[in-house]
Amino acid sequence: GLYAAEPIEREEFVTEYLGEYVRSTLADARQRNYDRAGWDDYIFRVDQDTFVDATKKGGLARFANHSCDGNCYSRIIKVVRE
Repeated sequence: GLYAAEPIEREEFVTEYLGEYVRSTLADARQRNYDRAGWDDYIFRVDQDTFVDATKKGGLARFANHSCDGNCYSRIIKVVRE
C-alpha cells in the first residue's frame, strides 16, 4: 500500500495506471515470459478478458502495491483519441 503525505478527499483522483491493453491469453503468455526472464510483472486486470500490462510501458502507479485494508478503488475511464 501507499501512505499519502497529505489528506485525500473522498472521490478525489489519486493516480492513473498506464500500460498496454491486452487480452487474457496474451497477458498469460507475457506473465510466463516475465517469470522466465526473472522480471516482476505489472499486469492489472480490467475485466474477465482485458488486462493492462504496465511492465514495459507504464507509469508510476504500477509500483503501488495492493493493500489488504485499502480505501481506494479502481475506475476504468475510456479515452477516445482522434
